[in-house]
Amino acid sequence: MITQATVPMPPRDLRELVARPEPDYFDNPNGDLVYPGLPVSTYEAVFDFGCGCGRVARLLLQQGHHRPKRYVGIDVHRGMLDWCVANITPVAPHFQFVHHDVWSPGYGRGNSARLAEPFPVEDGAFSLVIANSVFTHIYREQTEYYLHEVARILRRDGIAITTWFFFDNQSYPFFQNGVHTLFVNEIDPTAAVIYDRKWLLAAVRRAGLAVKLTEPPPVAGHQWQVYLERRRPDSVDRYPLGEEAAEWLCGATRKAIAATNATPEELGRLQVPNLIMPGQTAPAAGPPPPPPFVGPFAEWAAAQSQLATVQAELAQIKGSRAWKIARYLSEIGRATHKRLAAAYQLFRKLYKRHGK
Repeated sequence: MITQATVPMPPRDLRELVARPEPDYFDNPNGDLVYPGLPVSTYEAVFDFGCGCGRVARLLLQQGHHRPKRYVGIDVHRGMLDWCVANITPVAPHFQFVHHDVWSPGYGRGNSARLAEPFPVEDGAFSLVIANSVFTHIYREQTEYYLHEVARILRRDGIAITTWFFFDNQSYPFFQNGVHTLFVNEIDPTAAVIYDRKWLLAAVRRAGLAVKLTEPPPVAGHQWQVYLERRRPDSVDRYPLGEEAAEWLCGATRKAIAATNATPEELGRLQVPNLIMPGQTAPAAGPPPPPPFVGPFAEWAAAQSQLATVQAELAQIKGSRAWKIARYLSEIGRATHKRLAAAYQLFRKLYKRHGK
């Protein structure tokens, strides 16, 4: 039986990258269902988008019953993925971890110069997709791409649990409905990405998804939980717009900011990083291609590509016969130069000692 003692605890430096570092945040000692509101069949096959150092994986492995028969976790942070492969997969071989080789200013600077790539799994294979604190750290174009990927890998009865920061574009009249994301950090815009909630609903529909349930955050302005499912002709989006739940948004709203009703324990967890609106199925434009870099990032990506090309050409040259011959002749030349220099120094000493 797998227990919390069976599965290694991630080291503190990795825990601090993803959540509160306290071990109890990574443990499930009572074997409870990680998401108690979900049907138990939902846990059969789990895809964890942004799995970090395996917090949710550990919690799922410690469930008393209904542990996943299949789990795939991906993340852009190479170090955290390597730790999961070395420490969790040996305990549970059906728990796989794959490095998502996508550039990220905070967690994947050494990765390939691209903003997105397909999930490394087959279509319609997962009953549960988890994206906790992922869409809050990626650009709008990436979000559109990955919503289509979520729709692709979800089973017909599957559920995706996602988290978001929301603002209301209509609360800022000077935006004129043209701004869909807000950023809080000039150095790394993805430190926190806030989405216009009306735009997100349209993006969800374009991806062929529907909103099964929306839960406001326990503290105004914090992360909302949005449950997604495959869209059907009779789908109803349970998603707040207008004045509904506006008091829980980030920044200016149509209502006063709500006072929190969270317990001190819930507030401690936040120190780390049921409203119905009917709607018709929007025609899907098809999954978008992976988004390209733009602005300064495009220049950086181009420089990275040129550097890779030069390195590849240099490696090819170094492997050629001509290069090896030239290097051999160069080594002979250096050796000959050293001998001539030594002979010259000896000649000078003899000349000084014996005169002309």
